Amino acid sequence: MSFFKRAAAIVLCLCMAAFCCACDEGDEESAPVENVSAVTKDEYVKAVKDCLEKGKRCEKQFLDETAAYFYGFALSSAGSMRFAAEKILWLKGEGNDFSEVTSGSRYTDWDTLAAICYACPFPYYFEGLLCDIQGEGDRAAELYSYASVMDNFPEKGLNFYYMRNLSVEELYALRDELRALEEEVCKEYIPEFTGFERTVYNFSAEYMRACALDLLEREKYDEAMIPARYAVQFGHLDVSNWVTAVTAALGAEDFYRAASWLSEGLSYFPENESLLGFKSAMLEVAEEE
Repeated sequence: MSFFKRAAAIVLCLCMAAFCCACDEGDEESAPVENVSAVTKDEYVKAVKDCLEKGKRCEKQFLDETAAYFYGFALSSAGSMRFAAEKILWLKGEGNDFSEVTSGSRYTDWDTLAAICYACPFPYYFEGLLCDIQGEGDRAAELYSYASVMDNFPEKGLNFYYMRNLSVEELYALRDELRALEEEVCKEYIPEFTGFERTVYNFSAEYMRACALDLLEREKYDEAMIPARYAVQFGHLDVSNWVTAVTAALGAEDFYRAASWLSEGLSYFPENESLLGFKSAMLEVAEEE
């Protein structure tokens, strides 16, 4: 135990030093909060690329959870539109079976695409689009409504219904463009699939934090780390999420993760008393061992 506590203190110090070095560079933007907001295909692709670049910038600043959020959002967004194009190709009679159309694609079901980033509304939107195209109006309306209430759904809305009228050649070109974009993201980031249940509330950092707190009350610390991590990714500008995440990691005795989350939380809230209290306590315990 003493080894891990001491190691956690070392990790914490290294993380803080690395963050200070990144800040000293002075030429990087602080972590932005915008996501994909687009009404045309070109705008959509550009916005996904912007998300990818934000992830890279955050990673350079050692904001690992924030970077994971932007990478995941970009990947889920690109994959959802690509999968929709593949579904339409299948409806147009391409392939002897659907697996031929999706051959070479990484993620080929809506639940998996959603699990890459639960805060991304586009798996719901494009799944609804496919239902709409196939005449399943009630189900389409339900899925559209799930997407539209999510924090990251574009204010101007989306309308990619025209995709049904694209030629086979145009759909393959779109699929290949988006597939290449997915691979570009995956050079930087491979998502972790936790098995956390997909619900219509998963996009909310507040909901994720509530799930984590419920598990903490029942002393299920390992389980609490999963929604706590989503909470800091989706709501990195709310200090309560970082406090909850560090609490869960310490309860689970995952001192490396606790140190990493504490460091990133302090980068956003350097004067927060709760986070500073965690830092002081961790360093004091390490010194006593």
